[in-house]
Parts: sequence; C-alpha cells; structure tokens
Amino acid sequence: MTTTTTAAIATSDRNPADYDDDALDRLADLLAERLAVRLSGLAPARAEPLVDAAEIARLHGKTRSWVYEHAGELGAVRLGSGRRPRLGFSPARVAAALEKVDEPAPMKLPQTAKPRRARRPRTNRTPSGAELLRVGGPDNR
Repeated sequence: MTTTTTAAIATSDRNPADYDDDALDRLADLLAERLAVRLSGLAPARAEPLVDAAEIARLHGKTRSWVYEHAGELGAVRLGSGRRPRLGFSPARVAAALEKVDEPAPMKLPQTAKPRRARRPRTNRTPSGAELLRVGGPDNR
C-alpha cells in the first residue's frame, strides 16, 4: 500500500462504518509500521530482566541485608502486593546508582566555629580574693 492509497482512504467521504475489515487491517498495519520506525530509537530493544537482592549483593560485593536496606536508592521494583512483596533489581540501574555513590559530588565544608574561651581553673577563692568555705562531700574535712 502506498502513501497515496493511505491518503485516499483517509480523505474519502466514506463513513468509517463502511470500511471493510481488509481496509482497516491495512490501515492498522501502516500505522504500526510508522510507529515502530518512530519509536525504534526511544525504547530499548529488549527489557532487561530483573534479579533478586542476592544476585545484586554477589555482583557488587555487598551483603544481601545491605541491598535490602538501600533498596529504594538502588531502584528496587516491588513484585506483587501484600505485606512483604518480593523485590526485583535492574543490574544496570543498580550499577548506575552505585557509580554515583563511588564518585560523590564535592561538598562544601562548614566553616569552623570560633574557638571557645578557655575556662578559668577553679580556685578556692572568690573573684575578690576571699577564701571559699568547703561544704559537704567526702574530700572536705
């Protein structure tokens, strides 16, 4: 079917209910071909299979519990519903997340606080020089 045939079908004054099944099938095939060409660069050829936490732990030298603790950061996908659904991980997505962690962005360090004034050592005298009385405690005899 050529473009002119498609144009003829699209611009005819016929009622869409009058089209026979063959014409609709040809139109659907043309649309599918055009969409496939347009979307071929946007979608991956094949979806990457998900793996479990044990496999991610093995691949990246982590423990399984570490993988579960960081599941959100690693892009985990819940498989199923319920209280404790299984988690699936995309190896490529996990690798990308761990790459960001391995190369953190430089952080601006906080400015150092002003040093505190040193405390004066305790004396047994008041600021005016009078001797303090020792009250209570086992050392005071």
